Amino acid sequence: MATQTKRSGSASSADADEVTGGVQAAAGTAAEISRQQMAALAEGMSAMFRAAGAIQQAQMQMGERAALLHAQAAENIRKASSPMELLTIQSTLAAYQVQEAVRYWQELSAAVAKAGGQMMRPGQGAEQAGGAADGSAAASMMGAAMNAAAPMADALQQMFTAPLRAAAAQQATQH
Repeated sequence: MATQTKRSGSASSADADEVTGGVQAAAGTAAEISRQQMAALAEGMSAMFRAAGAIQQAQMQMGERAALLHAQAAENIRKASSPMELLTIQSTLAAYQVQEAVRYWQELSAAVAKAGGQMMRPGQGAEQAGGAADGSAAASMMGAAMNAAAPMADALQQMFTAPLRAAAAQQATQH
């Protein structure tokens, strides 16, 4: 009977060690999963902040282009000597505003698409996500988009300026 007591005592000690080992393994696994989730969250937040920076940069560039465009328009309006010139300046300004709006939305779309792509790629750090290959790909994509939008912007400008030029030519022949 004394041997049975020793055996049951050592069996319960082995069971306790096994349970302790299982609890430690489970705790280690839970800690690893938690660490991976925190790293993925930090990467996602990093991508979001990079996207916010890209959006802010697009807004700043759009603001600078708009300020320059309107300053030039103001100077041209001051120099205008006829109502026809004023209409031409206003129509050109309106056409450029449409063109700039298209360009701005393209830049925003590219920034958001790039950020979304970065957030969808698991396990990549900031140095990989913002590398030179992505920059050149984004630049070529933006160049292609701007080249595709240029005929539309030209057509809009022609739509506004052609009737004004025709009216000016008709007025010149009448005088």
